[in-house]
Amino acid sequence: MQDCGLHTACDVVAVHDNTPGTAERLAKGSNIGYATESFAELLAYGVDFVAITGALEDRLQQVKLAAEQSVSCIVHAPVAPDLTTARKMHRICEQHGVRLGVYVRGQADPVVEQLRRMIAADWLGGVVAVQSISGCDELLRSGEVTHRGDLFVALASDHVHTTSWLTSRQAVSVTAQTTRSFAPDLDDGGAATVLLRGNIPCSYLTSRLTRVNAFAIHGTDGGVRIAGDRIWLTGQRPFQGHLFDYETPGIEQVLSRRDLHNALAAHRAESELHGRFARWLEDVDDYPCPIEQAVIDFETVDAMTRAALDNRTIQLD
Repeated sequence: MQDCGLHTACDVVAVHDNTPGTAERLAKGSNIGYATESFAELLAYGVDFVAITGALEDRLQQVKLAAEQSVSCIVHAPVAPDLTTARKMHRICEQHGVRLGVYVRGQADPVVEQLRRMIAADWLGGVVAVQSISGCDELLRSGEVTHRGDLFVALASDHVHTTSWLTSRQAVSVTAQTTRSFAPDLDDGGAATVLLRGNIPCSYLTSRLTRVNAFAIHGTDGGVRIAGDRIWLTGQRPFQGHLFDYETPGIEQVLSRRDLHNALAAHRAESELHGRFARWLEDVDDYPCPIEQAVIDFETVDAMTRAALDNRTIQLD
């Protein structure tokens, strides 16, 4: 594995896309040495691991082919179209002794990594509530969506992974409902309430009619909200972090990512997940969302879907 700038533990040596000409154009524009329309040929090129970002319905077969060639996989969230498929992917990788990790956008963010450390240090007291709002307006703008499958799988998965990572708590019950206001055959809005161990309520709002990504965690003595370029923080004690310091307890501090530009640049490689996955394969780093954790989180997302369909509360073990 080589140093290649941001990916300090790996290098991109080959690219694959089923669409004729797409992989070749990407390779030429990025100085990647090999391009192919065949996933099998990509594996045969001799890669150490593959990053899978394409259609959800293709991922089980791709992971199976990779595992049979002893190639580990990092799969961008959502990991699969449904819980059954995610479990099959887990079993296949276990059988072949390869690793499978899930790329979660929030876990690649140095800001969220510092917040994880702050929460673990009791900076905001005990966690008492989580709020998530996520949306992609492809349906409204073009009449199409990248993932026509389940609404909560497509839009809530990232924040469900982030919640479990930040709180270290599993879900015990889920309620949910969905709406159809734009397309008669497709859910375009949803609301789910998840109760975590310790009676911590979490709300997940999703929409295919607006573009939004906001996340908040509230504690007994403070809280944090992230939306767009801004981060709002209030805590019960000072904290010295690798990106920024929080100095005055009880006072809201508002930060802009532009203000943190230099610090983010200095620490982005440390948090970048493809490089971290490569280090995990070498057993010199951990990985925030291995498939074992991803399946547990997917059980929560799956419960959202079932709760909305059946109009009932789903209890989880």
